[in-house]
Amino acid sequence: MPFYCDYHMHSHHSFDAACSIREMAEAAVQAGLWEICFTDHVEFEDPECRDNPADLAAQRAEVEQEQPTLPVRLLRGVEIGITPDASFAEQAMAYIAPAEVDFIIGSVHRVGEENTYRPGYFMERDRQAAYRGYLEQIAASVRTLPQLSVLGHYDYVAKRAPYMQRAVRYADLPEAFDDILRYLAENGKGMEVNTSAWLDDPAWGLDVLSRFVELGGEFVMFGSDAHVPERVGRRLLEAHALAKAAGVRYTATFRGLKPSFITL
Repeated sequence: MPFYCDYHMHSHHSFDAACSIREMAEAAVQAGLWEICFTDHVEFEDPECRDNPADLAAQRAEVEQEQPTLPVRLLRGVEIGITPDASFAEQAMAYIAPAEVDFIIGSVHRVGEENTYRPGYFMERDRQAAYRGYLEQIAASVRTLPQLSVLGHYDYVAKRAPYMQRAVRYADLPEAFDDILRYLAENGKGMEVNTSAWLDDPAWGLDVLSRFVELGGEFVMFGSDAHVPERVGRRLLEAHALAKAAGVRYTATFRGLKPSFITL
């Protein structure tokens, strides 16, 4: 039987979410998930939230309080914002050290001073320029957080993109993708298959995941990026099928930042 997990979700310990650990976990039970990881935000590079990082001690206490009465396993993680300036990642790692989290997502949300979730990012950029800027930012940032477990949502830029063709394709910037994917593969890091940017469009990412495998990538993690219960586990069956079609061999379960591989 496939191992179904959701390793990207946010609770009220994130600045942009309001639901409790239990509310999110009960939704995971209803979705038939075995394991979930709360990846609340720690983003010192972002002026919108740098003064409000997740309270990881409170996250831990709530997880430990709720776990005994829930059939889904609860893990503790963090989503760290990365930029080409390594000092932000170093600050984040120092902040999270006492929490002893299980899992770290490294994510790019900003290009320079602009958040790619905001409509303003797209106002003076066509699709090529907007996507190029974001992918080049990932390539310039991914090495600044060597402790990351996976690279988060390489297609985050598509979430609010106002284009008819929103899908982020390998062909959009092969050289940047190769730089990113080769680094992850050579350093034993995973890719995230994040379903949130798909919205109601057909799933995408077969080309990117296939190239990851070609370059030696071994595992992916699946995440809904849910901030509310009704989004927990959304489209994860499609994500599993996509990864298998791309030739990905494993997903994993994490404890203390150490993966144990599970065959897809």
